Amino acid sequence: MSTDPPRTELAPWLRRMDVSDQIFLTGTVLVLREIRSRRADDLPVAFDERRLCTAPTPDEAARYAAGISAAYRDQPALAAPDGVDEHWRISSMTGAIAARIRSAYPPLD
Repeated sequence: MSTDPPRTELAPWLRRMDVSDQIFLTGTVLVLREIRSRRADDLPVAFDERRLCTAPTPDEAARYAAGISAAYRDQPALAAPDGVDEHWRISSMTGAIAARIRSAYPPLD
């Protein structure tokens, strides 16, 4: 019996991105998963990192990432085991995800 988390199927729009963008997004999502797993009980704003890779549209994924980034931007500092402010890390990583998605799929408005 495997204890690995279920495999997340990447959205078609993400699979159409450059391989380097796919690696960046999926790697960053893995870090977010690790943070959420480690801090599940004390995250000030809940998030589901899988939505960043499975959203039906790139716009929805970018908006979700930007929302997480904004929610964590002004949170009080909380040191991770490596000493880096965990809330800054979440905000920065999700902001970078939103920017990377929007550079590949600019908004149509």
